[in-house]
Amino acid sequence: MALIYIDAAARQNPVYAAGAAVINDEGTRHEFKFDLGALDNHEAEWAVLDKAVDEVIALNITSVIIHTDSKIISDSFDRYFVKNKKFQPYFNSVRRKSAGFDLFLVSHTPRNRNKSADHLAKEALYKYTKK
Repeated sequence: MALIYIDAAARQNPVYAAGAAVINDEGTRHEFKFDLGALDNHEAEWAVLDKAVDEVIALNITSVIIHTDSKIISDSFDRYFVKNKKFQPYFNSVRRKSAGFDLFLVSHTPRNRNKSADHLAKEALYKYTKK
């Protein structure tokens, strides 16, 4: 089973976001940074989740616990419902992609326990906005 930590970082003027995923799978650590473009922070969190699931699939991992500091995301998967229609396409995409997994859980994790993904997301935001 893999443990995945995800986070996004965004700025408001101009609007731009980046994100990161840290995948720990049986002693192997994979790090991914994502250029997300003009998204607000909440949408960027959803985009990172979707992209992280793509990376998990590419690594042939089928049992995952995804840790996010986004309460909106974790609540959506707990309730199996997305309140904000803006996030519905991300929710549907992740559900579709993860349907064949042996285990797929999304867990709320406090920010102080998500430091590696937070650091990578901020690093990515800096990198992608300094082009």
